[in-house]
Amino acid sequence: MERLEAESERLTRRGILAKNKAEGVLYPPGQCGHKLTLPRPPRAPSNELKLAAVAVDLNVRPRSADMPPTMQERAFRYTRALLDAYPEKKPSPTQLAMCLKKEFDATYGMAWHCIVGKSFGSFVTHSNGGFVYFSVDKLSFLLFKTVVRQVKSPSQQKR
Repeated sequence: MERLEAESERLTRRGILAKNKAEGVLYPPGQCGHKLTLPRPPRAPSNELKLAAVAVDLNVRPRSADMPPTMQERAFRYTRALLDAYPEKKPSPTQLAMCLKKEFDATYGMAWHCIVGKSFGSFVTHSNGGFVYFSVDKLSFLLFKTVVRQVKSPSQQKR
């Protein structure tokens, strides 16, 4: 066994034994009975693969996100449902923004904001895990959450 390890080390130094981790199992030349097992490359998390499949299925193009995949999927599915609910007359961007904002307020708590349109600029601050920017058909959607703090009136601050 020690002889095999020494031979493998010598072959590795000489470059004869490939170091490609993507191959998985490597056999030193002339010693097919003994195998060296290398770690497999990490697989992508299943949530991300599922989200990508959902996006393709719904014709959604994710642009940027700081949001858990389950929340992104909800945004994609709800937006697609809104657009499909009015096939004869497209809803206005304002109506779409209002509906998506209210859905996320009801589901994930208050302080969600939504911007919908064909062309807009933005520079926003959002809570961690509360931002997604995506496109559906020719419309872009920016959905983000902020933190709401209670403002004290000047009379309450003196107490």
